Amino acid sequence: MLGLLPSDQFSVTVWFPKRPLDRLIVSSIITGYTLWNAEYRISLMRNFDITLDISKDYQHLEENGVSELKGKQSEGAEGIARVDGCAEVLDRKQGDSLGNLSPEVVEYIQQLESELSSVKQELHARKQENLQMEYVKRSNNDLLEYLRSLDSDMVAELSRPSSWEVEDFIHQLAQNILQRFFKDEITSNAGGDFSLASIENYDNGNECSDTIGTSRDYLAKLLFWCMLLGHHLRGLENRLHLSCAVGLL
Repeated sequence: MLGLLPSDQFSVTVWFPKRPLDRLIVSSIITGYTLWNAEYRISLMRNFDITLDISKDYQHLEENGVSELKGKQSEGAEGIARVDGCAEVLDRKQGDSLGNLSPEVVEYIQQLESELSSVKQELHARKQENLQMEYVKRSNNDLLEYLRSLDSDMVAELSRPSSWEVEDFIHQLAQNILQRFFKDEITSNAGGDFSLASIENYDNGNECSDTIGTSRDYLAKLLFWCMLLGHHLRGLENRLHLSCAVGLL
């Protein structure tokens, strides 16, 4: 919507009247509100699937009997004992072989073992980080796929505020943001603290009589902030409902 021209090479200024900006801000807040509802539904479906898998596994264990599980546990204990015994023998042989070497060689071998241990720890940390990044990407893809799979009625249900108070509050937020944009006199602009490029009032007798201009990057950040605001608002609303349900409020 805001174009694809790179900001470091092009200075793009967007001019817009008051009424469309109001609708755009409200739409951004509702988008964040909808994303929170979609994420919450996905988490509920995942937890439901995990519960079903656990119940199926438990039922399978009951059908096969507890004896099979005990047999596996005993086999696992025997395997652990064998591994511990082999490790002890290996350490003893390694100690005997190191006793025939000079102190410098032993120190060098210990240094290599320490470096190998640190490399293994770093590799394990990298693997955990990659797994976490893959999980985040998979979660984002799941959210997008879930939103694409919804019909228009379900999207309207997810984007609908839970009460008229919330809807009124969203419009009040949009009006407060607009009041910062559209002022008769902007005192902060003289000090260089205001982020808007310039303001022009046109007296053409149409709906564009109040028109404001700002940089494209600032407008993009504002709309993204409005989306995060709607997401945070839905989270606070859900927390309030849970607090009332458990009797904390």
